[in-house]
Amino acid sequence: MKLIFDYMKSQSVILFGYLLVCIVFITISVLATIEMEYVFLGIEILGFILLIYLIVHWFQYQKLSDVKDDNERLLNENKNLKSEMLNQKDDLNAYFLMWLHQIKTPMTVSKLLLEKPDETTNTKLKMQLMYIEQYINMAMNYLKMIDHSTDMDITQVNLDDIIKNLLKKYSLLFIHNHISLDYQSNAKYVVSDSQWLTILIEQILSNALKYTENGKISIQYLEDKHALEIKDTGIGIRSEDIPKIFDRGYSGFNGRMNEKSSGLGLYLARKISERLNIQIEVESKLSKGSIFRLVFPTNLTKM
Repeated sequence: MKLIFDYMKSQSVILFGYLLVCIVFITISVLATIEMEYVFLGIEILGFILLIYLIVHWFQYQKLSDVKDDNERLLNENKNLKSEMLNQKDDLNAYFLMWLHQIKTPMTVSKLLLEKPDETTNTKLKMQLMYIEQYINMAMNYLKMIDHSTDMDITQVNLDDIIKNLLKKYSLLFIHNHISLDYQSNAKYVVSDSQWLTILIEQILSNALKYTENGKISIQYLEDKHALEIKDTGIGIRSEDIPKIFDRGYSGFNGRMNEKSSGLGLYLARKISERLNIQIEVESKLSKGSIFRLVFPTNLTKM
């Protein structure tokens, strides 16, 4: 309806001209005593010509309107794409500035350890190399995550295999930080991307290890919640910090207490969870510990 109104408005000059011609015809017929039937015949002929003109131009107007709408849509899409690319660029720059700053710590520590070797140097160096490897993997995974051309390989994934491999990888940290483990193997399968799910669980587990010392980490699958739960007895998270812990670069109170905190791991975890359609739930009490749950969609879990 609006299109018709706009079209008639665009033809207002033509319509006004037709009305003016009709008035002139009638005026002349009155002054020249011309029979009105001839005047009306002339008006009808002009009206018919005007109708043909309006119909023909209506189709042209529709096409032009469609082209205009397409152009506006393309311009908006192009604008949104440019904005998205700029945001992605800013996001990438900010991420790697923090990453470069963070990776300096284990490199500096490694250098100091080599300058003053002792009986524990070998173990400490292995730990620092593990941190370096972790940060490098984090950067590579982030690059893969923002690459939209990277496809996911959705299959049935054995959670037990993933967890056991990660526990083996981080066994040195469990030993060095005197952390006990409570985990019972189970043949639980979920439908997901094995590689990305492994990275997601690794970020949550490494976060628990980072903030736990002389404590305990428990890992279990909750059937009623369709969730993998990782619980620690670490330093915990302040209630006001919980809504922000997945923000890029945010480390809050814990970050000030732990020099290895980067604020990047949980940010990457959130990005991966969104891509895998997995919800992350967090419960924590300061000085008591934290609970992270990866809640899987109910239709994507299988025994």
